[in-house]
Amino acid sequence: MAIPQQGAHPRHCKATIEDYHMLDFSERLNTSSYVNVVFEPEEEEVAAMGLRVNLADQTVYPESFKMHNDTLNMIAKLWNCPKPEDFDAYGCYAGAGTVGSTEACLLAGLALKFRWRAWYAKKHGMDADQVRGVYPNLVISTMFQAAWEKLFKYMDIQPRFVTPTYSTFTLDPSKLKEYIDDKTIGVVCIMGNHYGGQYDPVWDVDKVLDQINKEQGFQVGIHVDGASGGFIAPFQTGLPAWDFRLKNVLSISASGHKFGNSCCGTGWVVWRQRKELSEHVAISVSYLGGNADSYTLNFSRPAQGVYVQFYKLLRLGMEGYQEQVDNQMAVAEFIRKGLSAMTKDGKKVFELLDAVGKSEQKICLPVVTAMLNPALELGFDDIDLQHVIAQGHWYVSGYHMSMHHPITEKTMPLFTDQSPEQAMFRVVVKNNLTMKMADHLLREVDAAVKFLIEHGKGFQHKKPKTAKGTPQKLAC
Repeated sequence: MAIPQQGAHPRHCKATIEDYHMLDFSERLNTSSYVNVVFEPEEEEVAAMGLRVNLADQTVYPESFKMHNDTLNMIAKLWNCPKPEDFDAYGCYAGAGTVGSTEACLLAGLALKFRWRAWYAKKHGMDADQVRGVYPNLVISTMFQAAWEKLFKYMDIQPRFVTPTYSTFTLDPSKLKEYIDDKTIGVVCIMGNHYGGQYDPVWDVDKVLDQINKEQGFQVGIHVDGASGGFIAPFQTGLPAWDFRLKNVLSISASGHKFGNSCCGTGWVVWRQRKELSEHVAISVSYLGGNADSYTLNFSRPAQGVYVQFYKLLRLGMEGYQEQVDNQMAVAEFIRKGLSAMTKDGKKVFELLDAVGKSEQKICLPVVTAMLNPALELGFDDIDLQHVIAQGHWYVSGYHMSMHHPITEKTMPLFTDQSPEQAMFRVVVKNNLTMKMADHLLREVDAAVKFLIEHGKGFQHKKPKTAKGTPQKLAC
């Protein structure tokens, strides 16, 4: 397609775009993605207002940037960040609004790298040029999201993967000593992995790092990747401290556009302090008519994400978010029980894999993860199931238990005790998934299972499946 020689009428342009959009899956029936898709009319008006504002130009739009800082402060307090010593000078906590949690993770990773570099150079008597030649590493579980793959590939950081069991999906703190050395810039704890919604035990990792740092003379800290859990965990009772209440937590990131309920492209990162952390990624901009600090990788961007996030925090308040989380967890439990009730020849059709279904630590994201029961030896897998469910208009994400190593690109298993060819699927319960809709989804799943059993190994979907062992691209 090329740019047309002549322009067209506005109504024709809009109709053309509507045709493209109409052929997509329905946003509300997409249980694969975590991204919020429901907006009130006032929100849409606020978003349109923000489209006209370049948030990078703080001198022209000072009140919009103050809104950014006010939003940042609310989120920092939600995560129990201690008030920095320089708060009065800046009027806000150390942090930034970002383009999704990917940019937030990249900024947090870079801050950890530069903090480590200064420490390592001093320890080994190196100058700035010498220490740049040292290849640092970052410890994270195989449950990582795509943002970290970009950090490893783009920022010259070696990944050190801790592979969990499929009974937990979480990083094992007792194994950290095997992965940490004086080139380790930090440990990433995932608060709600995108596969099953489980929380890494940040509270135990904090204790182990205390011991390692004391014994080895290191200063290894934690980044909490709260892409999905940053706006869920604060509203769950019975969860140990996971945020800035733990002294080794140096930074936290989250997607505002997921359970923060902002619009797509909204993210946040908060650091414990500016010194030795966010100061490493700040640049000063003076050519737009004044002096201003920028903490983002990109520069010009619309203010719509900040506008909608600020609206949502005011609109819901703490009680509103609490009610949403409670409701989402209730709907997730309804779906979980519905899947558990499906049987064939006296055996359960599905094995539940999420925290509620399998782990000792039952507090997690509103996500239901399962796989077809291997004991049934069915002639189809979870990817086939995804395709048949889609015929009922629902999009449920099926994928294999494997990943590509971001540096070597070799296929790796996600778990120590499951084949990389084993498949599973997930249902993300967002605030738009009602009980009535969940009931319909369960009926479609049940119908899809019966259809596939009836057709057996003779079923072949018109769209080819990804070859076994090849990781699926997950929507975040």
